[in-house]
Amino acid sequence: MTGRSIRLRLTRWYAGSVLLLLLLATLGARAVVRQALEEEFARSQESAAALVRGFFRVEVLEYRHVEPTLAHISGELVIPDRHIHFLRPDSAVYVAPPEIRTVPLPALEPPVREIIRPLDPELAPGWSAKISSTAAPLERQLRTVDRWALLAIPFALGLAVLSGWVLTGRTLRPVADMADAADRIHATSGGRIPIAVPGDELGRLGARFNALLDRLDAAMSHQRRFLADAAHELRTPIARARGAGELALSLPEGAEDRETLARTQQELERMSKLVDELLELARSDAERPDVPLERGFLDDVVTDVVRGFDPMARRAGVSLQVEVPDEAPIRMEPESVRRLIGVLVDNAIRYSPACGEVCVRVVAAATGARLEVEDAGIGIPAAERSRLFERFFRGAEARRLAPDGSGLGLPIAMAVAQRHGATLALEDRAPQGTRVVVSFPPA
Repeated sequence: MTGRSIRLRLTRWYAGSVLLLLLLATLGARAVVRQALEEEFARSQESAAALVRGFFRVEVLEYRHVEPTLAHISGELVIPDRHIHFLRPDSAVYVAPPEIRTVPLPALEPPVREIIRPLDPELAPGWSAKISSTAAPLERQLRTVDRWALLAIPFALGLAVLSGWVLTGRTLRPVADMADAADRIHATSGGRIPIAVPGDELGRLGARFNALLDRLDAAMSHQRRFLADAAHELRTPIARARGAGELALSLPEGAEDRETLARTQQELERMSKLVDELLELARSDAERPDVPLERGFLDDVVTDVVRGFDPMARRAGVSLQVEVPDEAPIRMEPESVRRLIGVLVDNAIRYSPACGEVCVRVVAAATGARLEVEDAGIGIPAAERSRLFERFFRGAEARRLAPDGSGLGLPIAMAVAQRHGATLALEDRAPQGTRVVVSFPPA
């Protein structure tokens, strides 16, 4: 176990916190005990002084004078662990006459503390009693408290380390279970992180991790479906091109060669277009963070792109109109915006009837620029509207009118719009047709 272990670090923090609390509690308890013992010792000294004063007041009534009374008291009043001396008004120590028999007292054990109190201001003005007491019992009691504290702290610290190690192990067990479960998860097995208590921090972490796995599974499923659909879409033109080539090779050279090459060229063009669309979607999925948006004018891009569709519109017998303001600034990636406009205009022309009309309009406003593409074509059936932005999806009428389509145009347009922070909406156009509105944020 290394110092990098979370369990070890938590145990250290726990044991250190317990040790700090124990030290603070011990110091606080020692201070309380010392104060209580000091107060008790002070009370005992005051009690001894009160006893001396009371004894003096009783005896002075019999002996009438201070010194005879003190001489009697010196021989009669003995308090264990106390030495009593009387001080004259000039602070000199009163010494009893030699004929007074006194009890010899042993020396007091250090440390010794003294208090001086007035004997009696009325009966013995100026005289004082000095009480000397040993504080050795007090110090022994304090040393006993310290000794037990020193013995208890290491024991409590060891208990704290052990309990901290056990508690952190139990606390981190869900993390270990989550790590083991994560090791067993791979791309094909699935699986999720077990969550013991959903409401705590680890439970919320596990829930977020599982949500991340759900999103990753969805993205991988989407990618697998995308690759399968792309392979399916590419298989048909490749098979046609191979079939045309094999047919040309099996026949003698003649006039059919040019027709075969023309069909092959068409299939190759369709494959090239499909590959371009797949590449565009792949770039959109990667979000292309290396391509910054730059300030440009939507009206200029629209005019330039729509001009390239004039031949297609004439072949289809469709009237193509452009309405642009003087300026419509936006932040954009020019090539992607060209791709977006091209997809919308191509769809509008492709699905409009002969003698129909397609109008491409740019509207500039304070809230941003808006691109509108209107056609009088087949419209959008309500049952297919929710699936129009699915990759490779094509409606029944769309497949009938343009069987060579790929179903990637609108997904590409939506991806480009999202990359630019724009919104793309499909609306019905009266009496028939579709209006596509792309709203760009202000530049």
